[in-house]
Amino acid sequence: MFSTSVLISSVAAVSDEVWEGWKQEHGRVYNGADEESFRRAVFVANLEEASVLQEANPLAEFGATKFSDWTRDEMKEHLSNYVPSDMTLPDMDVSHLPVDVEDAQDWTGKATTPVKDQGSCGSCWAFSATEQIESDLILQHNVTEILSTQQLVNCRKNGGGHRFGCTGGNTDKAYKVIEGMGGMDREVDYPYHQWATLGFCKYKPDKAAAKVTDFAYVGRGSESTMKQYVGSTGPLSICVAAGSWHSYRSGILTSCDNNVDHCVQVVGYGTDGSTPYWKVRNSWNTNFGEAGHIRIKYGSNLCQINSEPTRVTVEPVNHVVV
Repeated sequence: MFSTSVLISSVAAVSDEVWEGWKQEHGRVYNGADEESFRRAVFVANLEEASVLQEANPLAEFGATKFSDWTRDEMKEHLSNYVPSDMTLPDMDVSHLPVDVEDAQDWTGKATTPVKDQGSCGSCWAFSATEQIESDLILQHNVTEILSTQQLVNCRKNGGGHRFGCTGGNTDKAYKVIEGMGGMDREVDYPYHQWATLGFCKYKPDKAAAKVTDFAYVGRGSESTMKQYVGSTGPLSICVAAGSWHSYRSGILTSCDNNVDHCVQVVGYGTDGSTPYWKVRNSWNTNFGEAGHIRIKYGSNLCQINSEPTRVTVEPVNHVVV
């Protein structure tokens, strides 16, 4: 199969071979010549933008990705739909955290579930919250469950506004909903659909696997405190500025905008050469970036990474010890 590696030095002219190869790789079939012409023009424009991003991020690789025929509006609608919260969370007492932590930490596979795919639904906030609940369930109780993101997309109990299914939301509202409902179902009992909308809530209390009892900011406004927590305790849910992520392929992001629009999860940190970085788990499947992850330079609040990091206190429900 053709492997798309449109390295940006030759973006000026996208050949038929490159275009057809990219379509084949990503399974694109368009509805007539007009749509194909439009999508090819979007593809070229996105590669031109990737060229600019490449210059601004010399430690990363930008180029053609599975999103390269999406318009900016489509990306915003379907991928990054963060809505600012009207809630004020408490700050976790971090006085007990060690000041000195390991030079590198990675919770992937130790305190995380597999990378997920939100599909064409702006439910990043629900995925970020679900992933954090799953991680804290593992760390606090040594219980691993794949929980229902769809429950958060559909259900609103005690969650107030700022939660609109596929059109946006925030992680703190998600935690509040699960706290108010008294539990969260497993994915197998309440499965996710890419075309999910804010529909009927089908939560089954007798099937619940976890409940949230508390949630708080950890290191809001302080990457160093976040690092203390991630280095010693576990991952953190975060909301970030992800407007430049759609053409990211690998490496360390060193430039970013400041418009927070997407929620994800910090799962580790490390250093590559002389560059410290965060390892961030996304919800755009494993064919995004580095096996579903992106690395972001540490130390300058890049992508507004310290704007609202959170963790939860969680309890297992209906857990059967095998």
